[in-house]
Amino acid sequence: MQERMAANTVARGKAFQAAEAGLRQAEIIARDGAPSFPPSGCADGLCAMPSPSVDPPWAAADFWTKGAFREGKAVGSGDLALTPRFVIEDFGATVNGGGAGEGIDMSKVPPPTTEQSVFRITSQAMTPSGVEVVVQSLYRR
Repeated sequence: MQERMAANTVARGKAFQAAEAGLRQAEIIARDGAPSFPPSGCADGLCAMPSPSVDPPWAAADFWTKGAFREGKAVGSGDLALTPRFVIEDFGATVNGGGAGEGIDMSKVPPPTTEQSVFRITSQAMTPSGVEVVVQSLYRR
């Protein structure tokens, strides 16, 4: 019993590391790129602004197997490699950063305007044994 619990803990840790790596990869895309979001739904890992009254596309049971996600770079090597999957959702813009005077990414100078784009990034990773981890962040630039 303890061996199974230890194996599950290790598998969850690996899935978490892969999902976290996917989150960081997506944040770099949001930081450096100019994402072109579809008018509705998702395409190539980019999703239109979600409606508050509708579940986001990534919440569907089969989204992470058949959805319009983007795959990140694999974490690990060989049979132990896990490939994170992620989506970047348009969350509109915020004026004056919600009261904050600096950008989230301290390596990049904040834009001179007071309006910044906001993205919700969702990353998922799954081990061959079925352990799944989903992590999210809000990213402002």
